[in-house]
Amino acid sequence: MKKAFIFGIAGKMGKMLCDSAAENGYEIVGGFDNCECSGYKTFDNVSAVDVRFDVIIDFSVPCLLRHVIALADKTSVPVVIATTGYNDSELKNIDSLAEKVPVMRSGNYSMGVAALKAAAKTVRSVLGDRYDIEIVEKHHNQKTDSPSGTALMLADALSQHDKQIFGRQGKRSRDELGIVSVRGGGVVGEHEIGFYGENEIVSLSHSARSRKLFADGAFKAADFLIRSRPGLYDMDDLVEYMMSR
Repeated sequence: MKKAFIFGIAGKMGKMLCDSAAENGYEIVGGFDNCECSGYKTFDNVSAVDVRFDVIIDFSVPCLLRHVIALADKTSVPVVIATTGYNDSELKNIDSLAEKVPVMRSGNYSMGVAALKAAAKTVRSVLGDRYDIEIVEKHHNQKTDSPSGTALMLADALSQHDKQIFGRQGKRSRDELGIVSVRGGGVVGEHEIGFYGENEIVSLSHSARSRKLFADGAFKAADFLIRSRPGLYDMDDLVEYMMSR
């Protein structure tokens, strides 16, 4: 059985990873967090980590990135990065890490979202530039980053040229792609992409009903990275790999 080390092991996603590990062929041998996770060896100092593992899975917060990188440097194992909200400097550090070990970074590890992204790119190519694109994302009231990493990932996939507008005031210009964030209750994650034309509207959406889908996707990503060479990968690479099998 493959072994995984979890950053953010005491959080909601960390616990979900622990619960879903065995059915995905993994054993959780420990994790990094500022509080203990019952039943698992938990560390708050990379130098103290004394367990062996095949992959690091990170569902934590951006400020822990330096610890993720330090542990990856220490062990030379692949890293699945599911944390979002990184600044430009942190993204450069991830790029540097990927020169040494396989790294996957994605704003969302749902296979359904991967399919949504592919479908949205097809719709955009068919409709062309005459349709206004707006993305609405909804998450629980404890999510710290806004817009969501998934919304930004979808926006980047749909256009590299349009100006991304977070929230909106005043009239809309043609070269904008709008992203609206909603935070409330216990919403796991919802994303809707609207293509607004003069005479019709095309909508694509995805609704996550359980965090388990993100855990399952992260383990699929881990399987992919364990077989891969150093480099920076995303869910498109995973989808391509799965379709070629």
